[in-house]
This record gives sequence, structure tokens and C-alpha cells, in this order.
Amino acid sequence: MGEMDIRVKNFVKLNSVFAQLFSQGVYSGEMKIDPDKLQEVDTVDQETLQIDGKLNDLERLRDAQKIAMLFDGKVAFQIVMGVEGQSGVNYYMPVRCMELDALAYSYQCRKISEKAKENKELKKYADGIPKGTKIIPTVTLVFYYGSKPWDGSVTVYDMLDIPDEMKAWMEQTTPNYRMNLIDARHMSDEEIERFEGDLKAFLIMLRERYSRESLKSVVAMHRETWYAISVIKNDQRYIDFIDSVSDEDMAGGINMDATLDYIEAQGEARGEARGEARGEARGEVRGEAKGIGKVNQLAIFLSKDGRMADFIRSASDDSYQKQLFAEYGLE
Repeated sequence: MGEMDIRVKNFVKLNSVFAQLFSQGVYSGEMKIDPDKLQEVDTVDQETLQIDGKLNDLERLRDAQKIAMLFDGKVAFQIVMGVEGQSGVNYYMPVRCMELDALAYSYQCRKISEKAKENKELKKYADGIPKGTKIIPTVTLVFYYGSKPWDGSVTVYDMLDIPDEMKAWMEQTTPNYRMNLIDARHMSDEEIERFEGDLKAFLIMLRERYSRESLKSVVAMHRETWYAISVIKNDQRYIDFIDSVSDEDMAGGINMDATLDYIEAQGEARGEARGEARGEARGEVRGEAKGIGKVNQLAIFLSKDGRMADFIRSASDDSYQKQLFAEYGLE
């Protein structure tokens, strides 16, 4: 598993992100999921099957898997939810998701059967599970963050070699399977607006073009968000920024405006200082920064002075920003 896969996997495993992926991304807001009540479960489902007269272990590993309580305002019930992260289009993904769900159901049944046999709830030579047994529903979501739009199948029927006019007839005997998909880089503004916090920040900043206005009220709480954005955009500055923020400042969340100010300031300072030695005095830095916007100049000065907390506060506090402008002679 490469660094990108690991960073994104750690991001989607965040309870606040995981809950929104399903409550909004899969269930369109019709189901409530409490992120604080998500239960982490083993991501490996394994079954032993007999193929060509030999026993073979069939194992499938999800990127993230949790048990949640769904609530629609009237009824609550448990469900197993799994996420599959994809950086590229996998053209047999509907079949893979069907395998994952089938193995999750098979695993539940096997465990119930083993326990029933121990408790002598089944006849001596009987297989299966006790009559009336209920199992927990399972759902899989493909979280695709590749650069090109998803152009693969989303249902097993899309992959079947049958005439389109026969598909409705085939469903009488051959059930279809539809996978759930989020194409993270190609969502509309309206789709992204359904999310909030870290997930909204991630989805906006993943786009090729986005407006600063769309990030003004977005606050992210977890370092994993910047790490994932950094590796996908191949830009170390996102990691440099968040690693310079203290745990104390991180606890209240970081307005994404602060991130943009830092990235833009670093980019402009880098351009102005190209070919010159590092470690210059503040007066020389002021000379370099001539022509750079006031906010970006302020970002450079505060960054060099180790005042990241003040920089973050200034991104969402106009009066404090003006105070800092005066302090650094930027009025």
C-alpha cells in the first residue's frame, strides 16, 4: 500500500468523516449516524470454500469498516459499513463490492453457527444457523479520488454480456447488485454543500479550481485531513503548515482560510526569494516581499517569527488581522 493509499485510508477512518460519507453520501441525509457511537471492527472477512475438491481460503480486506446505528427519526438499527478507497478506476469494482458484502454476511452466519453448535442449539449433524436468526445488514462505499471521472461500471448488470432489452427479464432470476460510489474530485457544488468540517474541506481542496469564498466558514479538526490533501496534490506545504500548528491550536479546529494564506504566501515568497540565500534578516525579508499582498506578507512574517497561533487567529478575526498589519508596518 503506497503513501497516498495510507493517508487517505487514515482520513476516511476518522469517525466524523466516516459518518458523513454514509449519512450524506449514501443515504442523502435520510439517516442519522452518531460518529461518537461508531464501533471499529476487523477489516478482514475470511471464508474457507471448496474449489475443485480442495479447500481454499477466500479473504477480502476493506480499507475501513465500522458498525453504526442508523436512525431515521423513528426507528434505529445496526449496520456494518465498509469503505473502499480507490485512486484509480477499477473496472470490476461492482463484483469486488459484492464479494465484500457476501463475505461479511457469510462471516456473521459462520460465527452464529459455531456458537449455536457449542450451545447445542442445532441438531448434532445439522449445518446452518437456528431458525429465525437475524444478521446485521452490510453496505460498502467506494470512495474514489482519482484525477479522471469514474468511467467504470456501478452495477453488476453493467458488466453482464446480455442485450440491454433482456436485463429486466434477467432480474427475475439473476439479482442485480449496485455499488455505492463517491467520485470525490468531480462532485458538484451542491453535492459538496451537503458535507461539513474535515470532509467538506477535503472535497473542496481536491478540486482543480475552487473559490476562497467556499472555504471561509470551513473548519477542519484533524491533521489527517492536511496529510491526505498533501499527498494527493503532491504538495508538501500542506504538511509543513499543519505540522507547525500546536496541539493546543489544533484542538479548536483550523479555519481553511489560514491554510490558503500560508500556501499562497509560501508560493509567493519562494518566487520572490528564488536564487537568494536563506536566513535573511527581517528587513531584507520585507524588501523581498515588496509587491506581495498584505495578507501574504503577514503570513510570511508570522511564519518566520514562529507565530502560527497568531497567523491562524488572524485568518478568522479581521480586527486582530488589522492589529497585526499595524505591528508589522503593513497598513
